[in-house]
Parts: sequence; structure tokens; C-alpha cells
Amino acid sequence: MADKITPTLTLAALNNLDGAAEVTPFTFGINNRVITFPDPLGLSPEAGEDLLQDLSGGKRATEVISKWLSEEDAAFVTKHLSLRQMLLLMRKASEHYEASLGSLGEGHASTTA
Repeated sequence: MADKITPTLTLAALNNLDGAAEVTPFTFGINNRVITFPDPLGLSPEAGEDLLQDLSGGKRATEVISKWLSEEDAAFVTKHLSLRQMLLLMRKASEHYEASLGSLGEGHASTTA
């Protein structure tokens, strides 16, 4: 008879922990319009990491805006914001996500679990 192994953590328990550091999508209001960035936790792990990496710099601002916002929102943002404003917007979005998730490659996010 083989011993039954009890896992230290189960998928159900992992899902319960997920709510501890819940993140909301980053939104930005401009001219009576709300621009919404995607929720990295709602994306695949690779896409979520790509979003966080893109927001933290290294790519052209217009590239990042076009990649992660809807076509309509990206056109609106690039029409109404200067480059400086777009860079600040991306920085604030990155800070918003880092507050809940931590920054890529720099330790762990704080948790309440």
C-alpha cells in the first residue's frame, strides 16, 4: 500500500490567497472619458509580465499605448497627451500595479495572507 501524499498547498487554497492582494485595472480620466489599462491578473502569466515590463520602460510610449489600450483609446490618448504626459501616465500605471503585485525582479509583493 502506498502512502498518500497530502499537498502543502492546493489550487483551491491558492485561489483563496489570490484575493489577498487584489489589483484593480488602472484607469485614467481625460475629457469626460475613462481610459482603462488591462488587469495583469486577468491576462496569461506571460502577457501580464509583458504588460508590467512595458509599463516600466524600455519601449516607445506610443508603442506601449498602442499595444495595451484599445485602438480607439490609444488614438485618443496619443491625440490628447504630449510625450511627457504619456510617460507620466505609464509611470503612474506601473506604480499602481506595483503597489499590489510588486515590481518585476525586485523581491516579493507584500501580502496579507
